Amino acid sequence: MNQAFDQFKKFITPFGLNDTDFNQLIQYCEYIHFQKGDVVMKAGEKQHRVYFINKGIIRNYIYKMDGSLSLYGFRMENMLITGYALYNYKDEYRAMLNIECLEACELISIPLEALKYMEQHSTVAHKVARLLAEEHAMELVNYIVDIDTKSLIERYDNLEKNFPNIHQRVPQHMIASYLGITPVHLSNVKKSRKNIK
Repeated sequence: MNQAFDQFKKFITPFGLNDTDFNQLIQYCEYIHFQKGDVVMKAGEKQHRVYFINKGIIRNYIYKMDGSLSLYGFRMENMLITGYALYNYKDEYRAMLNIECLEACELISIPLEALKYMEQHSTVAHKVARLLAEEHAMELVNYIVDIDTKSLIERYDNLEKNFPNIHQRVPQHMIASYLGITPVHLSNVKKSRKNIK
C-alpha cells in the first residue's frame, strides 16, 4: 500500500503539494479495489469522493435521450477519476458521467471532505486544486476541439499516444465508439497504420 501512496505522491507533487500537506491528506484516503465491470460513479448521483488510479483502466460514458451510450473517454494509471462531480458544486457534487472499470482496478479514494479540509488548512491547496482543475478542463476542451478539427487518423494516433496498449486492455467496439466509427472501420484504420509504420 505504501507504494500506491508513493505513486499518488509522484503524481500530485508537480502541482505544488508539499510533503506536510500530502501526509495530512493521505490520512483521510483509502486504498480500495474494484472488479472489472464495477461502476465507480453513476451520472446524477451525489459523490463524496474522487479517486486516483494506481492500477487499471476505466471508461467515462453517459446514456443519451434515446438510450444509446456515448463514450467520452478513458482514464488509466496516474490519472484522477472525478466524473466532473468535483467541479459540479452547484448541483451538490453530482457526477456528470458514469465511470466503469474495464479491468480490475486499484484506486486511492479521496474524500471530498478531506479536500475541503485541505483548502481551509493548507496555504497551497487552492493553487494545487486550481492547477488540477485546469488540467482536467484542458483535457475536455482538447477532446471537444479534436472532434471538430482533427482527422480520424490524428485522433486515433492521439489515443494510442495517451493510452499506450489500449488495444490490449479495452474492447475494440469501445475504442470504435469513442472515435465515432464502427469496429470494422477501426480494424481498417489499424491495418493502415501498421502499413505506414
